[in-house]
Amino acid sequence: MHSNGHIKICSKSLNSCSSTFWCHIGAELLTTLCCPGRVEESTACQLPLAIGHGGANLQRWYFNSNIHKCVSFIYSGLYGNQNNFLSQQECEQACPGQYSLPFSQERPQHCLSHNQCANGYWCHIGAVSQTTVCCPGRAEGYAVCQQPVTAGMGNANLQRWYYDVNTRQCLSFTYHGTMGNENNFISKQGCQLTCPAYVNVCPQGVPLLEISTNQPRLCTFGENSCGPKYWCHLGLVPSEYQCCPGAETNSSACKMPLSVGIRGAPASPANRWYYDAAALTCKTFEYNGRKGNQNNFITEADCAATCTVFVNPCDRAVTLPLQTCSSSQACPSGTYCHYGSTSRTTICCPFEGNRCSQPLARGIGSGSLQRWYYNSKKGTCEMFTYNGLHGNANNFLSQENCEIACRINPCPDGQPFSTSNGVYQTCVASTLYVNSCPNGYWCNPGSNSFTTICCPGAVNDPCNLPMTVGEGNEKLERYYYDAMTRVCRVFTYQGMKGNQNNFLSQAACQLRCRPLENPCIGQPATTTTGQILFCSAINKEVCPVNFWCHIGLTPETSVCCPGATNPCSVPLSPGSGNAGLSRWYYNADDRGCLPFQYNGIRGNQNNFLSQIECSRTCPEQLCLLSIDKGACSEHQTRYAFDRQQNQCISFEYTGCGGNLNNFRSLADCISTCGELGF
Repeated sequence: MHSNGHIKICSKSLNSCSSTFWCHIGAELLTTLCCPGRVEESTACQLPLAIGHGGANLQRWYFNSNIHKCVSFIYSGLYGNQNNFLSQQECEQACPGQYSLPFSQERPQHCLSHNQCANGYWCHIGAVSQTTVCCPGRAEGYAVCQQPVTAGMGNANLQRWYYDVNTRQCLSFTYHGTMGNENNFISKQGCQLTCPAYVNVCPQGVPLLEISTNQPRLCTFGENSCGPKYWCHLGLVPSEYQCCPGAETNSSACKMPLSVGIRGAPASPANRWYYDAAALTCKTFEYNGRKGNQNNFITEADCAATCTVFVNPCDRAVTLPLQTCSSSQACPSGTYCHYGSTSRTTICCPFEGNRCSQPLARGIGSGSLQRWYYNSKKGTCEMFTYNGLHGNANNFLSQENCEIACRINPCPDGQPFSTSNGVYQTCVASTLYVNSCPNGYWCNPGSNSFTTICCPGAVNDPCNLPMTVGEGNEKLERYYYDAMTRVCRVFTYQGMKGNQNNFLSQAACQLRCRPLENPCIGQPATTTTGQILFCSAINKEVCPVNFWCHIGLTPETSVCCPGATNPCSVPLSPGSGNAGLSRWYYNADDRGCLPFQYNGIRGNQNNFLSQIECSRTCPEQLCLLSIDKGACSEHQTRYAFDRQQNQCISFEYTGCGGNLNNFRSLADCISTCGELGF
């Protein structure tokens, strides 16, 4: 590795590795690298055989320290050691000092099996007993199986079996009797007992083998049963669920191309799933059974769980690559930004026509997103709950976005006034009711500039229009003129589709519609529906308890006013206004009814249309009062009408307080109350 952290590629002939690294010669340039842990050559020659791991089949040589000889073997390509040479000559140059065989000058040792030979020797089975002897260079375990097939020398034609590392099968060959190697078996069974005979279903390399059986380790998808550096090949039969060399089946598998494999399994091809990286989705294919790759799933769910499957949120097909969008990143013409519940579903979707005329589309999915759409029938933007997928372009994040896109028409009839560039004319809804719109148009007082615009159909007198709450989602406090009661009243306006009888303030309403002037001191009586209770000279009885009938200049000022006091005991009140009405009042000091001029409003109960009405009302009222001696300490003889005795009697008055049933002489009392006839 370089000082900058990069891996260093090496060459054995150039000795390009540093002092603590040795040059590993792999199957390709990327595995021909400087590896750590360098030892001296003399020590390297004593290292054990390391066939390594991987899918390569490389002819190599190593020094067998037991027999002091260089022996060939098949290297798998990775994780070997320094006792690994490209040729026999290179091995012998690095590891000199081969010794004579123990019995080179002696008689050969005959054998029938390996265990009859000395350590480091193997039993060569020749055509005759003379060539059935212990030979040097014994290999151990799977190293026997990696030796190449050798027909040998001689005149014999012996049927033998050898292990083919490429096909992983025991095959027959003809042996000539001498100069063979250990990959030489009398029978196929003998070969299979030593070397693993199995079907290699992996597309590259050989499967992971169980140490105890030299057979492929069986695996299960999704359970990481192969361990690191291997992946589970999903065959057509259980014996072909093998651990193949390579990366685990994870997201990297999604980038691999489709591989239908080859036939050969004892089963018919089966339907499988693979990830189409171009379409961002899982698709089916027919797998032949062997030599496929990791992009191979039994179910669509397995595929979707491993690879990022694109869920199309649009209501129609989209072209790839996808284009993402946001509130600050607009979509190109002919598309709109579909705001889903996640960034993966927030993409540009195609649409045709006018998005504002599209119907409400709640979509599908498990989302619960607050959105707005334009109701073309009502001409308003309304809120709805979006499910997250397969909606349409009539879908906005806010009411404002909807109104900007769809040009809300808040007018009850017709189209708003537009400027020369086609923009709706906004207006000012004045608290003083000043119309800021062109002739024939009136200003709809909406909640914002999108709905406060000039509407057609202005009338001369809006005060006669009925109250209408309109349409929409707003709750705006407004005032209207009630033509029945002639009063400006508050109401809640929904923001659109109202009329001109709609004012921002009570003052604006009163300025425009001149409501009924209240003739009372206090509020007049009303009916249960809120209408003012009117009365007349011949219909005073309609007024409820604690109210009296005020007779004004007009029927509109003839209403029931509050006040339960005896009319004869209150003082004269000319009122206000300029009506100049001839009226009569009772003068308590003179004990008589006198004329006065009433101004029309704000008077009191001591107000009669005629002297007769005054004279009939007040004596009767004062004579019915109880006798009240007053609240001071004087002793004055006075007279009062006693209702119980039905006559005038004397009583002692204290000088202050009391009431009108109080006369200075008996004659005054009799002249006022004596003819009442109680």
